[in-house]
Amino acid sequence: MQRRAVAVAAALFLVVGALSLGLVLTGEAPAFDAGGENVYQSGDEFTVDGQTYTVASVEAMESSGGGHGGGGGTTYEATIEWDGENGTQSATVGQHGNVTLSGVTHFAHFNSGEEVVISSNFETLREYNTATAQYEEHTNGLWGVSILTGLVGMFLIGTAYLPSRY
Repeated sequence: MQRRAVAVAAALFLVVGALSLGLVLTGEAPAFDAGGENVYQSGDEFTVDGQTYTVASVEAMESSGGGHGGGGGTTYEATIEWDGENGTQSATVGQHGNVTLSGVTHFAHFNSGEEVVISSNFETLREYNTATAQYEEHTNGLWGVSILTGLVGMFLIGTAYLPSRY
């Protein structure tokens, strides 16, 4: 009887763990929505307060992590050029970095290594950062549930098959 009860409990833990893992694997990270009008590729031009700016380059660079076992990741960078009083000037901006154009602060967001979003709507960036943090917190919690239910299920099955003293 004891082994049947443990088998039922272990099956329950298995179902909960499988559902949790399913949510982790099928969940989608929040997408950054800039409205489409502020998305630029290399060579595109845009105007801020009458000044024309050119996106000279959009790059994605892979880094290996330096050989210390840590993951490197992708670093994004865009170069913006414009004609000023002293000739052609440029500014380089990275992921969620700020750049001042015509006295207005803008940020850059990269969805890929081919295009950059340049916007002064910081509320959109705050909403994206909040949604991303919440997504990561939920994902980490679901991973914890999946791991914990697997461990508890194995523990229950292991204890059910311990020899009896009687």
